Formats: sequence, C-alpha cells, structure tokens
Amino acid sequence: MAQAQPVLDPPGPPKRRKWPKVLLILLIILTVIAAGLGVAGYMLYSKFGQISVVQAPTTSLGSNPESEPLNILLMGSDTRSGKGNNKYGLDAGRGGKRSDTTILLHVSADRERALAVSIPRDLWVEQPDCALAEGELPYFDKFNNAFDAGGPACTTELVQEMTGVPVNHIAVVDFAGFKKVVDALGGVEVCLNEAVYDSAAELDLPAGRSVVSGEQALAFVRARKALGDGSDVGRMERQQAFLASAIRKATDTGLLLNPARLYSVLDTATSALTVDQSLDELGEMRTLAESVNGIGPDKITFTTMPFSYRADNANLDPDLGKSQELWQAMIDDSPWPAPPSVAPDGKKVTVPPEDIWVDLTAPPRKIASAAAQLRAAGFNVASQQTEKASQKTKVVYPPSQKASARTVAFAAGAAMVSDDSAFSVRLVIGKDFAGINDDVVVSKKSGGNSNGGNGGQATKADEELCSG
Repeated sequence: MAQAQPVLDPPGPPKRRKWPKVLLILLIILTVIAAGLGVAGYMLYSKFGQISVVQAPTTSLGSNPESEPLNILLMGSDTRSGKGNNKYGLDAGRGGKRSDTTILLHVSADRERALAVSIPRDLWVEQPDCALAEGELPYFDKFNNAFDAGGPACTTELVQEMTGVPVNHIAVVDFAGFKKVVDALGGVEVCLNEAVYDSAAELDLPAGRSVVSGEQALAFVRARKALGDGSDVGRMERQQAFLASAIRKATDTGLLLNPARLYSVLDTATSALTVDQSLDELGEMRTLAESVNGIGPDKITFTTMPFSYRADNANLDPDLGKSQELWQAMIDDSPWPAPPSVAPDGKKVTVPPEDIWVDLTAPPRKIASAAAQLRAAGFNVASQQTEKASQKTKVVYPPSQKASARTVAFAAGAAMVSDDSAFSVRLVIGKDFAGINDDVVVSKKSGGNSNGGNGGQATKADEELCSG
C-alpha cells in the first residue's frame, strides 16, 4: 500500500484564479461511481497516499497516453473482511470474497465519451489459469469465481481473455467504502415504481423519488428478492441507474462550486479505493484525471453484456455474437451503439429494412443485381419492373411512408421524392446507382430499465430511470 501522506485542512476560498478542473475516477459504488469532480490539483495530491495498491496484469498505455483509448475494470467486492464489512455475514457460508459487481469502462481516445459494460456475475465461463489449482484441468464456473480464486488480478486476466479488450487500470471498492462515498456525496436520489419494504435488507422506500445513503443505499444496489423480478440482471440495471444518478450528483454545480464538500468527497473516495500498481504514481493519476474531465453524463453510456439464460434459468451463457460487437467497439474505439444512419433529408433512419417492402424499377441489366442487393441488406422486394435508366436514383413514396422511404434512400444513396398518388415505396435505379449499402443503423430509443432483459440495451447517465 502506498504510504499515507498528512491530511491537509480543507482549503479556504479560492484566490483570484480559476480552479483547475480534474476528473477523479471514483470507481466506487458496489457498481462503482465513475464521477467527475472539479477539484484543485493539490487536493488530489494530498489524498493520493490513502489509495491502496494491488498487483494486476494490466496493459500499459503507449508513449502518448492522453490521446489513447482507456479501459478501466471496476469491481465491487463482496468481501466480509475489513473494517465494517463483517456485519454482512459469511455470504451463505462461503466466507470468501467475490466480485459482486464488475463493469468494464471504456473512455474514448478523444476523451469525448465513455461506455460502461456490466458483466453478469452469474455468467458461465471457462476459468482462467489463475483460478486453477496446480495440475487442475480447465473448468467452467460463474464469472465471479475468478475473484474468489485470485482476487482482482485474476478477474482482470479473465476479462482480458474473455473480451480481447486490454485493461489499462483497475479499481476495487468494498461494502464499507461504497457507503462512505455515497454518504460523502450527501446521498443519491433513486426512483421506484412501487414502494418496497424489506426488513432483512434494511430497505424501506416509498414509490417515486427518494434520497438514500448508508445502509439504505447499499441495500438498494444489492437487493434482489424485494425489488424488480428478483434476478441478478434486474439488480445490475438498478445499479446502473444508481450509478447514473450518482454521476449526476457528483457533477452537479452545487458540489463543484463547494470546495469543502469536494474535499470531503475526495478524502472519502481515495481512502475507499484499491487500484492497480500502474496508478501508484502521482503523475499517472493526474494524467488520468485531467484527461477525462470533459465527459458529461450525456456522454456516458451504460449497458449489460448480452447473454442468454441456461437451462436452469438462473445462470447465464454469453451471447458471443452480440457481445463481440461491444468488445470490438472498445477495441476499435468506435461509438456504441453505432450512430444511426441519416437519410438525405437530414433525418435519422428509424425503420429497419426487414420492415420495408420495396417496389423496384431498374434497367434490365441492373434489376437482378439490385434486387439481390436489396434482399441481402434485409429489404423485402415486392415487385420488379424494368425501364430505361433515369439520370438519378430516387425513392418515390406516399407521404404516409416517409419513414420507410428514408431507410431505402439511405441504403441506395437516392433522392427522396414525395408523391401523393403513390401507393408504396418505389426505388427507381438511375445511372448514378452505386449499389445498396447494407450497413443501415436504425435509431432506437434507450433500453431503459427492462427488468431482466438479455442485455445489450443502452442508457445514458443523464437519463432518470425508475426501478420496478
């Protein structure tokens, strides 16, 4: 553990200079709080010595880390060891420690956006070498078994093997640390569709909005049976909503402009964290903090790793195809979800190709190829008609089918022509036709709190969601 430095008194009013802004990745909450805090640089330095350090197989950034993508593995440990944690019992007799919550956070190279992917603890995966005893053959178990077997380092190894995404930093927080940070923030607002009372979990909240702290906050993010559908998936979605609310609280101007409160939150956050050895330097922490201070709640996307239910309806299998889209977006540093396609009229595409029937008109030599390309892109070809090619490719449509026409126009690179006498969407192939673009991205509403879906839904940190 790094040597603690003397705790400084909270600073007085700022002098005639603008406070420099830095973002400290709090990485707290059982689901971890990744929050933006405006705070003086020397505050960060004075508290750095309180952060615990653990060895982990992280991947080093290159020679210019401020302009490279950044991947941080956030873990909430359910260990009962440590001050304040033993009151939670022996966790059904296991007595060990597991990562009750794991989030892989990707920060883009331009520091304009972040993607946080929750990894289900009940995911059935092949265990990494670090989880195996000497001479033991590979076996499958729950994802969070790796934390019990080898701590944060083993979980890091598993995540890198499973996703192909290099992990640059890790951060871990336990029960007590979570509660302290929430309390330092002054509590976090949550929303419930229905009132909930669970004496065992110390959870007693009305329907609607409430501010929770301490035990109530911990119960809110950990409860399963008393809230939602009782699944771990529903709990993850609730944790994401809590995290989003915490980020909004931490970036609220009322906190940013109050140095004394900022100091208190920073003091608590640093003492609650365990990070990897590569952050065991002031310069590295400062670079990380300062490089991401411009990411607001509206630029932070939450989702859950896609999965399917196993036969026991309790444990989960990874949905390899959909999950790979997420991991590849991180590896390529591309936005996820991909931005929706935009039609020639400047509007987003909202109707998927499979929901559209297209009448096709084209020159004899092009009609078969154009029809095949439309089908390959997912469109339904209703009819085919040959005629001499016009100069320009166009989509002729009745006003009632404008949304569908947008999708066809984007895919065909065609002009849009509204015709009151038209009965259907017709694609007319012109001499400028260059083929059908099969990469159509449809604009979708955020997934919201689906209470037990199969992952892959996206929400933003600036969205206020209510839990079931």
